[in-house]
Amino acid sequence: CGPPSSCPGARAPPTGPDAPAWSPVTTWRDALQGLAADDVAQLDRALGFRLGREDLVRSLIDPRGHLFQRLEYVGDSILDAVVVSELVRLEPWDEPSLALVNGEQQAMVSDHALGRVAARRGLPRVRTFQASRHRLADRIEAAIGALWVDRGIEDAATAAYDLVVRSALDGLPRRSDLPEAGRADRYEEASRQLGHEPVEPVWFGAAAEAGPARRRLAVVGDSVIEAAMSTAQYVEQPEANEAVLSEERRGATSNATLARRAHDLHLERRHDDRADRRAMADEVQALVGAVAMDGGIRAALLVASGVLGRTFAPGPLALPA
Repeated sequence: CGPPSSCPGARAPPTGPDAPAWSPVTTWRDALQGLAADDVAQLDRALGFRLGREDLVRSLIDPRGHLFQRLEYVGDSILDAVVVSELVRLEPWDEPSLALVNGEQQAMVSDHALGRVAARRGLPRVRTFQASRHRLADRIEAAIGALWVDRGIEDAATAAYDLVVRSALDGLPRRSDLPEAGRADRYEEASRQLGHEPVEPVWFGAAAEAGPARRRLAVVGDSVIEAAMSTAQYVEQPEANEAVLSEERRGATSNATLARRAHDLHLERRHDDRADRRAMADEVQALVGAVAMDGGIRAALLVASGVLGRTFAPGPLALPA
């Protein structure tokens, strides 16, 4: 981005008669030539961000291998959380059907839709092999994962919105009204216990009350919990592949596991038996969804990580040793 003084958040170089002359720092980008330089510049333009880590950029230019697979895995879950958080705002909170949310989510993150995004944004073509539509779609998800690793969750969520959500929902107004609900102190207390101080209590009241609003919040919470698990796994298990990660995530986010957490957090309203596990899991998912509506994705991921007992990883992440 030029001299350090011109970069947002950067420290200005020392000044005065004894200060050394400033000179640009040589980076891996400076050594790029020919097609490699063209592809990286095209990737920067397509994403609207300039990734700093060479390993992340190379994995997106040549989308295969262990790192690409892991970036796609985590980017897919971050994208889902952003998409669902936006889709629930299209309808009133008392709308009982989730058909629009479920249908639009599947359409927006399908291989066909994400392949169109890759083409429309002008991602550099894959030069090392004939990439399928599925692989091109994975490339969009991997780019979101790479932005989380390189720049943090806020930039990754912004990229997910800009790349996928903005054009898909262009012109459709998102509602800003709140659901009708009373106070629910135990949900507010559970949020505090997990690291988020409630701002608008009505979200937590809606999470506590049976009905359409809670079901809609639970859909958001379910996607955020998966994203929290995926980001934690990326940090904690650097050698694991997608198949191993997916199997572990299924167990960690199952109804049985979340029902136990509902009990621990004093959110359950029913007897803790097998027939009620789905309903009890909904309580925890609705809590996380309420935090997402109240405080945004970073706050929701913090709370979801606490629910799971896993590392909260907002990013950016340090280079591996």
